[in-house]
Amino acid sequence: MTLTQHVRNGWYLGAWSDEIGRTLKQRWITDIPVCFYRLPDQTVTAVEDRCPHRKYPLSLGHLDDDGTLQCDYHGYRFDGQGVCVGVAEQADKPKAALRRFPLVERDDAIWIWPGDPELADEGLLPDTSWLTDPNWTHVHGVVPLKARHLLLLENLLDLTHETFLHPSSIGNAAVAATPIDVTVDGDRVGFSRRMIGIEAPPFYEKSCGLTSPVDRWQDGDFYPPGVFVLNIRVAATGTEEPDGFHMKVLYGMTPGRGNETHDFYALGRDYLIDDQELTRFQHEQQLAVMQEDVDALEAQEIMYATDPGGTAESSIKSDLAALRGRRAVAKMLTREQQAGGTRPRASA
Repeated sequence: MTLTQHVRNGWYLGAWSDEIGRTLKQRWITDIPVCFYRLPDQTVTAVEDRCPHRKYPLSLGHLDDDGTLQCDYHGYRFDGQGVCVGVAEQADKPKAALRRFPLVERDDAIWIWPGDPELADEGLLPDTSWLTDPNWTHVHGVVPLKARHLLLLENLLDLTHETFLHPSSIGNAAVAATPIDVTVDGDRVGFSRRMIGIEAPPFYEKSCGLTSPVDRWQDGDFYPPGVFVLNIRVAATGTEEPDGFHMKVLYGMTPGRGNETHDFYALGRDYLIDDQELTRFQHEQQLAVMQEDVDALEAQEIMYATDPGGTAESSIKSDLAALRGRRAVAKMLTREQQAGGTRPRASA
């Protein structure tokens, strides 16, 4: 795997809604510094975090009560649309504007399109209504990852690693031993694994109160370039739908600066939604599993980064979804490059 450039004509999870307020927040996305903040009417906006005067980070400036953003290096001031409205304490009014990014705030998540704004299509976003559905409860956050986002993508599309990397929580021999069915719909890649009459992994014994044998389903969907949703069902063997325990896991795999990634996550369930102790336990387990993944992926990143010649890889049947995901991202990047890349930032 040598692909390290970032697709920009696509939706990425840029922030959780509760991360963004009237304080300026910088977050690098696809090698672009982005400044997030809310206007007085509470709508969220995101601009390139470089003042057009001398490229000083706007996130180091300040936000007035009326929504005017001031660069605190030389005093350039910008209105809520990113247009320069003057320079503090000076008569000059430069013809300058900030690059603003298409955003969608939905279900407590803020999605950003860092590429050509004319191509931003909300219809490409996954269904995340469960994040605000009163019949579900969830936890969410973001974990820093010092590895390229494609490594995280392949980690999620090939869950056989649960057997070996997470045996004390969500993994057991049945995951690696059970084949997957893979589907491709345009750029979207999906997989399904049905484990029937298996031993209950420790996490599901504790959080669902189940004993072996159980039926466990994993249905994953990758929405290129950086969103993955896993639907999980666990039930006593022989239990038919809709009975059983249902969970969802959302990952926003958002490239940051260089080969760093923002590993956004949300873990939801539709049972015992008022059980705060269960919520605490599941959140702790989610973070522990993610830390095991982070450790593995950061070790992988070193190996890829120090192998510029690209030593030949070996693949097997269980890699099919991951390879399809890798191919989907590569195709998106090729289309973007052939179309001339993304539009330049606003300037004057």
